[in-house]
Amino acid sequence: MKIRRFSLFLIFLILATKSLAQDFQLTQPRLELDGNRLIIFYDIVSQHSSDKFYIWIEIKSSNGEIIDAKSLTGDIGDDIKVGKNKKIIWSPEQDSIYLDEEIFVEVKAEKYIKSYNKGSMIIKSMVFPGWGQTNINKGKPWWLTGVAVYATLTGSYLYNKKYHDSYDLYVKEEDPIKRNNFYYQTQKQLDISTIMLYSAASAWALNVLWVVLTPQKYQPIKHAKISLNPSASPFNGRLLLSLRLDF
Repeated sequence: MKIRRFSLFLIFLILATKSLAQDFQLTQPRLELDGNRLIIFYDIVSQHSSDKFYIWIEIKSSNGEIIDAKSLTGDIGDDIKVGKNKKIIWSPEQDSIYLDEEIFVEVKAEKYIKSYNKGSMIIKSMVFPGWGQTNINKGKPWWLTGVAVYATLTGSYLYNKKYHDSYDLYVKEEDPIKRNNFYYQTQKQLDISTIMLYSAASAWALNVLWVVLTPQKYQPIKHAKISLNPSASPFNGRLLLSLRLDF
């Protein structure tokens, strides 16, 4: 059997949004070799259990050539949640890669940042229909919904006022024909006022419900440029772990 010797250098780089202080931590990775599979264990510790992360890896040969690792499974990719014993599994042979040289495995993580505060958007929509939607959709004119709702409420108020004025005339009128006309007029004005009120209330409620049911969005991740340095460095949030394996 041919003896193949190589070294695996695992560099964990913790990336944070440039404008925000780092509020999560990746623990020192733990490596295991299971047959021909390399298993990388790690934990994600964060102040908020609802945080989500994007995890990815880069594998390079000793001369800097990128190794196209496709058979990656486990806790890698989008929507990785906070927790312990996360693991990434790589099967080199499934990628037709047979390692006989030193390689570098770089595991990276970035935190997703929510595009908006849902609670704040709900409150805004409760104050002015469409305000929350406008903020969520980056300035699209959903605020026109609020204009329409308030205009409808104003119309309902004005017709209700006309209803009361007509009702007063109806009560005072003694002529049966005029009195009957005032009666139908008051009923018509009351119906219009009621329809406009319920229409505005329904539109308002539906707008708030829309915001409540809108899935949370995240800002697109912008990966920082990273230069791979095979030497150990205690700075810049890097943890270096070297493992030598003999086959």
